[in-house]
Amino acid sequence: MDKISQLSDDLLIKILSLVPTKDAIAMSTLSKRWMSLWTLVPRLVFDVNSDSEDEDEEENQSRNLAQFVSGTLLLHKAAVLESFHLNIASECSGSEVGLWVRIALDRFVRDLKISFYNDHGPVRLPSRLFRCETIETLELCRVIALDVPCRFSFRSLKKLRLLSVRYSDEESFSRFISNCPVLEDLVVETCEEDNVVTFTVNVASLQSLSISHTLRDIPNSDEVFVIHSHGLKQLKVVDYFGELNLIGNMLKLVEANLQYECLYAKVLEPFTSVKRLYLCLFGEAQFLTGIVLSHLVWLELCTCEDNWTNMLVSVLQHAPKLQVLKLELNQDIV
Repeated sequence: MDKISQLSDDLLIKILSLVPTKDAIAMSTLSKRWMSLWTLVPRLVFDVNSDSEDEDEEENQSRNLAQFVSGTLLLHKAAVLESFHLNIASECSGSEVGLWVRIALDRFVRDLKISFYNDHGPVRLPSRLFRCETIETLELCRVIALDVPCRFSFRSLKKLRLLSVRYSDEESFSRFISNCPVLEDLVVETCEEDNVVTFTVNVASLQSLSISHTLRDIPNSDEVFVIHSHGLKQLKVVDYFGELNLIGNMLKLVEANLQYECLYAKVLEPFTSVKRLYLCLFGEAQFLTGIVLSHLVWLELCTCEDNWTNMLVSVLQHAPKLQVLKLELNQDIV
């Protein structure tokens, strides 16, 4: 008898949960004992990418995907879903996606991910999603026309990733964030043709925030990020076009990663308590005046500007406890 056959069902289920669902089902053919085990795996991952340029072939792949997902959910028996990931490159109807999400909600899903990797029509997520009390991690990628209800609460949501999401109205983003009372980790990436000008983040429980606004070559209107979360411990901002407004000092901030096209002294005012700082400058930089980085012990400076030495000296003069310094310079300058 082979060693794998001697493993317990619980351990075999854990092994099957480490691979995409399609592979887990295929592995069930290795043994009669395995044939029904995949139906108990608490993690379903559907990752389908289509590279076909033939429209008929792509349509067939879409139908096959829809049938596979629907059939898998029909046979699946686990009472609780730890994870449900839907990564789609081919076209599926909004009603199908909505149905699959509702089934995941019925299984008390904790980790939900919905990603589209090409242009996709509007997808209306079920309203029940915004009343789910079990979701702890949620990722939405390239979801169009996200309609956020006026009243809801993600009571258990701790990690949220909103990547290239197009919202149904200006207030949707702020309404979404403000109804996550225990949120700790937030990642936001803007997209082209979005309809939100001001992204307001005001969550007292938030500890880690990452913002990325880099997609527009010529922005139609500059986005503004307004951050009120004073409990932040980690902050990353990659912003070439917009504006960042930090309301109050970030006294608990330990690590900050700032990548700007233009860096002005006032941007660093809330970071006087930071211990680790990464600065990447792509344009004009204003030297520090009247700002003391009294807790800074680790600094990495990345720049391609001619006046980088002046900026470095300015920072060094205002960082009395600095111990580690790393420089990343453009080769043409060095």
